[in-house]
Amino acid sequence: MVINILRALTYREIVWFKRFASDYIVSWILPLAFSLGVVFLPATISDINTVVGRMSSMFDYQMDLKTAYMLALSVTGIVNIVAITVNDVIQTIFSEFRFMEVGWMILETTSLTRYGIANAIVRPAIMTPLTTLYLAPILAYLDGLNGLTTFAILEVAFEVTAIALGFYATAIALVLTFYTRISRPWTISNVLAPAILAGAGVYIPVSLVPAVLRLFAYTTPVPESCEIVYLIALRGVPGELIWFMAIASFAMTLYVAVSGLLSKSADIRVRKG
Repeated sequence: MVINILRALTYREIVWFKRFASDYIVSWILPLAFSLGVVFLPATISDINTVVGRMSSMFDYQMDLKTAYMLALSVTGIVNIVAITVNDVIQTIFSEFRFMEVGWMILETTSLTRYGIANAIVRPAIMTPLTTLYLAPILAYLDGLNGLTTFAILEVAFEVTAIALGFYATAIALVLTFYTRISRPWTISNVLAPAILAGAGVYIPVSLVPAVLRLFAYTTPVPESCEIVYLIALRGVPGELIWFMAIASFAMTLYVAVSGLLSKSADIRVRKG
């Protein structure tokens, strides 16, 4: 049964990609413009060497222009993953059970718990390579085979982060869908993703982020994800990758436990009417 659920959700994602392929293309173009702006826009009021020098000082690593741009480009993957995973997982569950009225079909074939877990894994796992694919050719152009290696390692960190966020968003979606009367979940998800990114210190050390935002972001593994992306972009395969995996695994276990309890409760609630 689990395999059938995974197959159904994978088919849904393929259809979704074909229908909204233009949205994915936009998700490739905007990060490119954003990463260029991070490096070159400040140079309009100083010079590019000053910008690279300040980035080197901020990240405690001596960079050249190519390395600075590779760092700025790599971090856009985290921005894409947080924005798309949080928004899509929350809105998918909400729309399928509250707007599209297909929830009864889902509950006829499986439990809400199995559906929630499968959705939290399949959707982020498929969307992550689709929304970060633009990194591969550019990193390869900038750094050849080393650039492709960097991309491959980044994808591992991106996938782990995305799946953890999938369970995080699932827990929130279950509360919004079955325990509140909210009719516009995007008002929550559209604020949630920027709040996580702001608190994670995407382009600045997290120690410089206000404590309130840091506390909010630390309910997710995104701050650690940013740190590991910095290290991968600057140093290749860091030893801290194992520590990051341990933190992400702990967070994922916690999210699964919370979302599992919520989904079982919601399953009983829905079936009773």
